[in-house]
Amino acid sequence: MENPFAAYVDARQEEMFDFLSRLVRMESPSQEKQCVDAVIDLLETAYRNLGFKTERLRRDQYGNHLIANLLGGDGPRVLFVGHADTVFPLGTLTTMPLRREDNRLLGPGVEDMKGGLVVMLYAIRALLGLRGSPKGSLRVVVNSDEEPGSPTSRDLWPDLCKDVDWTFILEPARPDGGLVLRRKGVGIFHLTVKGRSAHAGAEPEKGASAIRVLAKKILDLEALADLKVGTTVNTGVIQGGTHPYVVPAEAKASIDIRVPTLAERERVLAGMKAIVERGDLPGTQASLEGKFHRPPMEPAPGIERLQRIVEEEARTVNLQIRWALTGGASDGNNISAAGVPTVDGMGPVGGSAHSPDEYMDIPSLYQKTVLLASVLDRLVGREVLRR
Repeated sequence: MENPFAAYVDARQEEMFDFLSRLVRMESPSQEKQCVDAVIDLLETAYRNLGFKTERLRRDQYGNHLIANLLGGDGPRVLFVGHADTVFPLGTLTTMPLRREDNRLLGPGVEDMKGGLVVMLYAIRALLGLRGSPKGSLRVVVNSDEEPGSPTSRDLWPDLCKDVDWTFILEPARPDGGLVLRRKGVGIFHLTVKGRSAHAGAEPEKGASAIRVLAKKILDLEALADLKVGTTVNTGVIQGGTHPYVVPAEAKASIDIRVPTLAERERVLAGMKAIVERGDLPGTQASLEGKFHRPPMEPAPGIERLQRIVEEEARTVNLQIRWALTGGASDGNNISAAGVPTVDGMGPVGGSAHSPDEYMDIPSLYQKTVLLASVLDRLVGREVLRR
């Protein structure tokens, strides 16, 4: 059976491509508030034109966050999530211009995640264009600080999704097209060791080397990794000492930890505590700061029903759905942890995110828009699916 949204999207391919090109050319690094706010301005206007009521959650350090609501019938509430910020610094377009190579579009942020912002907007437009007012309610949240870990928005999710039945995260699909049900939880930790300085040649016995202790603890911390289940521990930054002829009195390390489950998170936290508190050398003391700022994304109750609908509607656009676990985090981690069935990776297919070769598969921009519109039709359009 022909998908009813295919013709609608096909007729707007050029418009969608132009809108995406405009978004990519609006460079929006997380730390450049005015630039990110400009993207939020553009999106707010687009949703207002669709009849959404919008509000801004204003922030000083990062860009403002956009919340847009469209109240329809008394059916379920669907949440859509995206982010306006990118990792690329201002001026990247001069060395990494937006360009098309066959069926790929390359440019800063084209995959992560301005392509997803376009899919989200035009899928909703397609639904409203063909069905009119939805039988449920739609809520769009676009935050402005996702790339650094959503420091000013991640605590908002319990309130923003407390009355939500279903959530779609418009992060890109995996390079093989896979959608995401599971993401690893992420923790950033800072280990500090304090020791005692001394002359390294004349009186080394009077010193207590912070670097020596730090090195031992790093090795033991990294041994907590379990690649078979997906737990990783990476020491990404180390600092310590002042001169080669001085026993170092202080050393520091920053550590990234990724865990696939809550059980793994608790195991790693217990192991870290024991390693840090262990006395390795008289005259030294270790301390640890940090936390898991993203819980593991594990499927919430009810996800099987949403999976089934996504798979059924994918067949109408000749897509074979794969479900993936990925080590990268998103706002989906926090939303799924709040108990809301969440499908992540609903944006277009792409690859090489955060690199000079970041790309998006152009046909998938249109294909995923049709898919999302079709799924929405099952939830709040021609049908209603309550959690």
